Amino acid sequence: MKTCIRNDESGVSEAIGFILIFTIVILGISIVTLYGYPVLADAKISSDEKIMEQNMIVLQNDIKILTRNNVPYRDTTIGVSGGSMFVTNSTEAENGAGEHFAITYLNTSSGIPETTPYYPGSLEFISGEGTAVVSVSNGAVVKRQQDQSGSSMISNPPRWFYDGTEGGTLVIFMTSITSPQEMTLGGIGTIQMAMLDAPVIHDFSYLPPGTSVVTVEYFPDPDDDYSRAWQSYLTGPYIGQEKFTEVSPNVYTLPVKRLVIKEYTVEILGI
Repeated sequence: MKTCIRNDESGVSEAIGFILIFTIVILGISIVTLYGYPVLADAKISSDEKIMEQNMIVLQNDIKILTRNNVPYRDTTIGVSGGSMFVTNSTEAENGAGEHFAITYLNTSSGIPETTPYYPGSLEFISGEGTAVVSVSNGAVVKRQQDQSGSSMISNPPRWFYDGTEGGTLVIFMTSITSPQEMTLGGIGTIQMAMLDAPVIHDFSYLPPGTSVVTVEYFPDPDDDYSRAWQSYLTGPYIGQEKFTEVSPNVYTLPVKRLVIKEYTVEILGI
């Protein structure tokens, strides 16, 4: 009888199989870590920024309701994720020479040109992981990137308008945001707003041939510059039949026969 002797290689096969499976698992984890996780992180950052854009548009609408509809109080609950939101008081901006506007016009009472500065203040969101900055300021929702120049308005623009049917009436709405103290929100909170004082209205009529020129100058905060957004608004087709002309950087003029400036003050009571 012939005896058949065979080497047992089962142990070798199990070891090789384990090594192969372990290698595949490690490679899979590495690929997910290198490529998948950054994509997921970017998607989350983008989602957080989009949510905050919508939240800021909601706050813009609340301010419009306060200033246009004579509603004294508004409460809105929002969730802030991926960053923080804070209030820039208009008086703080004034003391720190922050973002502001200056309107030059002929005062018919005194008969001389006057320049009035306006410090709007803001409600601003800064992304903690991304680069987006979104702000509600002077009736507009504006956005910029921290690492880039340029900015844009991402919702309905402010309700300035030029009415040519009345011989050239320009109406400007200036909205200031104030707060009793420094306020910052990260997470879920309720934005409490109030406008208890009636708007201050300036109304000047200029009879022909004394048609007057109104000058609007925008002074950006060097660290929070929305020049491009306001340039696009003032020189674009948003105000009415006529457009402002940019005579020098951030300086815009428009001839009018009547000028109406309405000043609103919205107080942030709590967040």
